[in-house]
Amino acid sequence: MTESIRFEARAAPSAEKLRGGYYTPGPVARFLAAWASAAGPRILEPSCGDGAVLAALVDQARAAGRPGTAAGIVGVELDEAEAAKARRHGAAVVAADFFAWFAGGRRGSFDAVAGNPPYIRFGSWTEESRARAFALMRGAGLRPTRLTNAWVPFTVAAVEAVRPGGRVALVLPAELLQVGYAAQLREHLVDRLAQLTIVSFRRLVFDGVLQEVVLLLGERGQGPARVRTVEYGDAAELPPSGDVAQDSAFAPALRHDREKWTKYYLDVPRIDALRRVRVEGRLGVFADVALVDVGVVSGRNSFFCLTPSQVRERRLEHLCVSLVGRSAQLRGTLYEPADLEGQVAEDARCRLLAVPEGHPLASDPALRHYVAEGEAAGVHLGYKCSIRRSWWSVPSVWTPDAFMLRQIHSGPRVAANLAGATSTDTVHRVRLVGDATAPQLATALANSATFAFSEVMGRSYGGGILELEPREADALPLPDPREVPAGLVRAVDHLVRAGDLDGALDLVDAELLVRRLGMRGADVTLLRSVWRDLSRRRARRARTPRRNGARTPAG
Repeated sequence: MTESIRFEARAAPSAEKLRGGYYTPGPVARFLAAWASAAGPRILEPSCGDGAVLAALVDQARAAGRPGTAAGIVGVELDEAEAAKARRHGAAVVAADFFAWFAGGRRGSFDAVAGNPPYIRFGSWTEESRARAFALMRGAGLRPTRLTNAWVPFTVAAVEAVRPGGRVALVLPAELLQVGYAAQLREHLVDRLAQLTIVSFRRLVFDGVLQEVVLLLGERGQGPARVRTVEYGDAAELPPSGDVAQDSAFAPALRHDREKWTKYYLDVPRIDALRRVRVEGRLGVFADVALVDVGVVSGRNSFFCLTPSQVRERRLEHLCVSLVGRSAQLRGTLYEPADLEGQVAEDARCRLLAVPEGHPLASDPALRHYVAEGEAAGVHLGYKCSIRRSWWSVPSVWTPDAFMLRQIHSGPRVAANLAGATSTDTVHRVRLVGDATAPQLATALANSATFAFSEVMGRSYGGGILELEPREADALPLPDPREVPAGLVRAVDHLVRAGDLDGALDLVDAELLVRRLGMRGADVTLLRSVWRDLSRRRARRARTPRRNGARTPAG
């Protein structure tokens, strides 16, 4: 009897998530309000929700003995029901689209802006509001794209709203520091602010949300801004006075460009070491020898990715190819037939249903029966499946020369594909474009320079995972893989499988970076410490629970 398969799909996003409504914890609201209020009484909260930051601003005004409970404090909120709740705190609240309201001549009219802008992706944003927001960005000299999230134009508007010497205090996703679509915003902030403090946390701030956040504290003035980072354990450690810890110095006279701000978690000698690698030009980049592409986008992995026993039971052997479906299946720098055979023995999901376009469904009873199972479970209604001519035929199934981890726990890795498999989009596919072999490429990647730059060029999320997208991976600095001697390939694979990354790096650093390229040992040591410290920093977020359990509504 054939065992039924549950074709599970991802849960649909909640209404709260679609409108970007993540409410600000009380300690964060009080800290932002105190820091912003030091600039003066005229304060804007551009996306006030039901009022956490607004309430804290009102409390600050009362404590300062200002006439009226909320003199000069203005909140703007798109949702009328949320705006009605926010008015209970005693501030003036406008129920309107913020960008339509802001267009009415409000630049430079506030002492400060404090708030928690909404996190709304392009497709979940109303077209009318998005058009206004993008017009504001273009007016400020930025070029929005389909990747631009709503928090970006809110941040631009916040800077535009304050007078010279005014303050901007915002809760922003840590994507600010890392993602490519925020590169223009980083440049904009450096140009428009005199100094900028990034407050981060060793534990996640929002209940039930893996999104890592930072607090942006900026003072409007002549750039380029001095930048520093300050880190607290969690939101409960924030001083309610708004006084920022003074044990972190502003970085002096660093070159401001489109680099990610992850580098500001490093001291100046290590930032200089990274830049020497760039300037000296001893390393090429990954794209010189290979190109990175996404894995197969199936549309529903639970339907298309099968175990060997499921393939046999459904008699689909003639339509399946070998598959790397999870990064855990790549244990070393070589993915060999023995690795695949072990996964077959474990009955892992290591087979992909790869039906060629035009394959006759009517004359293939096994496939016809399986397709009917999928349709009964609604698999064909998912977006990726629904736009195909034959929803059960997955496009772009090709065999790469190597695989690259997309989501990284400790360090980046390439595994030479010696087993003729393909992969889902949980793992990137790599195609060689030069003379190096895949085993040489996989070995060359295991060096301290590439590891260090992966932490600076990739992006990390609240679960402690580093992610490298294809364009970021293509740009990684890399020593020439053709310099890898044959004896190094097996030795590095053995060490990586044993979990000894430092041992693997020692071998490759000594052979490629020091002996072949002539890099200074001191610089290699600095680069290793960049990787070690930044990877440990993000890993702490995966292990350390939040302690500030209370959450204040709104804002």
